Amino acid sequence: MDNQIAVLLPHYNNLNGLQLTLKSLLQETEEFTLFIFDDGSDDIESIKSTIKNFSSQLKIILETNQTNKGITKTLNKGLEFILGLNQFSFIARLDAGDVCMNNRFKYQKEVFLENIDIGLLGCWVKFVDVNRKQLFVFKPPSSSSELETSIHSYNPFIHPSVMYRIDVINKLGFYPENYPALEDHAFFFKIIKSFKTSIVEHVLLEYEVNPKGISTLMRKTQTRSRIKLFLNEYKFGIYPTVGLLRALITHILPQKVLILFKKNFFYKQYEDYHPK
Repeated sequence: MDNQIAVLLPHYNNLNGLQLTLKSLLQETEEFTLFIFDDGSDDIESIKSTIKNFSSQLKIILETNQTNKGITKTLNKGLEFILGLNQFSFIARLDAGDVCMNNRFKYQKEVFLENIDIGLLGCWVKFVDVNRKQLFVFKPPSSSSELETSIHSYNPFIHPSVMYRIDVINKLGFYPENYPALEDHAFFFKIIKSFKTSIVEHVLLEYEVNPKGISTLMRKTQTRSRIKLFLNEYKFGIYPTVGLLRALITHILPQKVLILFKKNFFYKQYEDYHPK
């Protein structure tokens, strides 16, 4: 089938977040198939029951790991499964606890159809805490040239907000496994070297900052991977140097201080934003 969307959602012990995410998908008008890859959750029967409650309105395929394999192996298992079906043109990422907004999939697919040279597409993202209170709105640059520069300083693509062409996987392969807890940033580095990229200048995702999420629980591992990545991709210049220094500082500062810094200094935000 031409131009079909596969949504890849890895899941581990976040049933409430999964319910919230599934509910948000009911508002999408673009056709898609949701692939949930559970990474050895404790209560798989409750997950199956939750999915069954939405199965009359959403097309959902559930695959499970018998034991916890980790996010990167689970993502790559999902990509391999989706590729094997040979039915999809686009892969959208999504995580349990995050909310799709403003007809995200339709919006991103239209951008791809109008710009055949774009391989990876992100969007503006509203960050919220577990009580859904807004923390800040992330608005990275949108042009491919700006993104190619900024990726040396920080990751401009929020992972569950992206959609990419299946051609990206066919050409570049799966997520790298040598950057623990930072497979997305390393993957986007690969893409940006071979394809044009862009950011939709609209908020299409609400991203939950969860204290039990990978970015929190594995922050030290993630920052070590970021330092390694920036060193391996280093090009002499302001952005790569600032990015490396920021990664070193991030390794030292506590999470609460980092969120405060991002909210007040790093991320652009617009306080009057109200979702439709």
